[in-house]
Amino acid sequence: MDQLFRQVITELRGAWRFRWLAMAVAWLVAIGGVAYVLSMPDRFEARAQVFVDTRDPLINNQNQARDNDAAVSVAYVRRLLLSTPNLEMVARETDLDLRVETPQAFELLVAALQRQIQVQPAGGYGFEANLYNIVYRDTDRLTAERVVQVLLNSFQEQSLEGDLRDDLQALSFLDDQMADYRRRLEEAESRVADFRRRNAGVVGAEGGFFDRLETLREELRNVTANLRIARETRATLAAQFAATGSGSGQGQSAAASLIELENQVLAAERELGELRLRYTEAHPSVISARETLAALEGRLAKLREEVGPMLGSGATGTGSAVENVQIALTEAEIQVSELSGRQRDLQQRIAELQEKVDIAPQLEAELAGLNRDHTVLRNQYETLLQRRELLSFDIDRKRQGRQLEFRIIEPPLAPEFPVEPNRTVMMLLALMAALGAGGGLAYLLHLMKPVFITGDTVYQELGVPVLGSVSMAWTGQAIARRRGAEALFAVALVVLLATFGAVFAFLPDLTEYAQQLVN
Repeated sequence: MDQLFRQVITELRGAWRFRWLAMAVAWLVAIGGVAYVLSMPDRFEARAQVFVDTRDPLINNQNQARDNDAAVSVAYVRRLLLSTPNLEMVARETDLDLRVETPQAFELLVAALQRQIQVQPAGGYGFEANLYNIVYRDTDRLTAERVVQVLLNSFQEQSLEGDLRDDLQALSFLDDQMADYRRRLEEAESRVADFRRRNAGVVGAEGGFFDRLETLREELRNVTANLRIARETRATLAAQFAATGSGSGQGQSAAASLIELENQVLAAERELGELRLRYTEAHPSVISARETLAALEGRLAKLREEVGPMLGSGATGTGSAVENVQIALTEAEIQVSELSGRQRDLQQRIAELQEKVDIAPQLEAELAGLNRDHTVLRNQYETLLQRRELLSFDIDRKRQGRQLEFRIIEPPLAPEFPVEPNRTVMMLLALMAALGAGGGLAYLLHLMKPVFITGDTVYQELGVPVLGSVSMAWTGQAIARRRGAEALFAVALVVLLATFGAVFAFLPDLTEYAQQLVN
């Protein structure tokens, strides 16, 4: 610690050699700082408080929560108040445009207004949440008030008209877009309808092609099973009818032939079903089995025509039991006939679909693309329609008087005293700068032109041991001159400080006098 103290004292003694130059620099900086601070123009602040309500009771709570967001509300109010056209009109009505001479300078003036005018939320909840402070500072107090006043007046007059004009332009744009999308949607619907007409039976039904084919096959399997059961039931009933002995020998023989032929048809159907599970319809075994089944079914149909009258005639004069068997047999014949027709219809439809199995996926993909384009256009059209309805409702609401609520709570007011600059603080900074500049210059010169002040310094710098030192013998006259110089320096420093004290004491008067000289 002692070493550090001696080092500081040594540096101060070295800088003391340039004290007069430091004092001169301090006076120059002090005079310049005082002159600059006194000549700075006063800036007056005009402040107004307004109430801006962007909420609407006709809008749902979700939109209200969005509008109540502080950041969104401030940005919204700033955009309306500080729009370029609005500020250009403000600049012209307050004669701010007279301060510039070129269009480029006028643009810079408007940009400066956008930066300098502050729109700040007052904060709080409820009513206070929609309060905003509008602040502007200018070198002229009346001009600051006029800027804020004209800004509020112009916004209040133009806000509804501008909003309504923008909404009408947006409505016209939506109408044009809707007309275009309506035309495109009708064209897409025509393409889908034409495609369905050209490819009816292959695409367009519910489900995909292969789903429909599998559904028909499943239905065919069920019908075939039901037909087999119906034929077995009919054969059983025919056997019962023949066993009653009420029919003739020829009728019994015909019934037996009918039962045998039906069993052959059932066996042929089972064989064809098994072959279809292993092969395609174009396989020779499937084709042969299908032809065999068709021949048996033809023989069966012909035999039914021949046996029918015999079975019907054999029921004459029989008892009630025989009549019941005959009725059941007739119903079985009807059911078999219906199921046979259903089976042939399903087989025909399956055959038609199988003929188109190669082109069906491509057609379905094409139809899916057409439907997708149609869906996109329809959704976009419905979105535009919904937006248009909301916008039309908003326009009607504004025309009937529900609009942005804008009220001036406190009119623009600028106090008589300027808000800046704070000359007291700036004078203190000027004093500190003057003293710092002088001391810094002295120390810098000491570093540029160093000398050895003590023997320790010689030893530290050169590494040469100092055995002793010879002090200067001052004469009385030299001592007097030295003390006089030191006293004069002290007086100069005291005068500098006293000057700043006087400036602080008479700061308002000096400021007024300086402003008059500048203007």
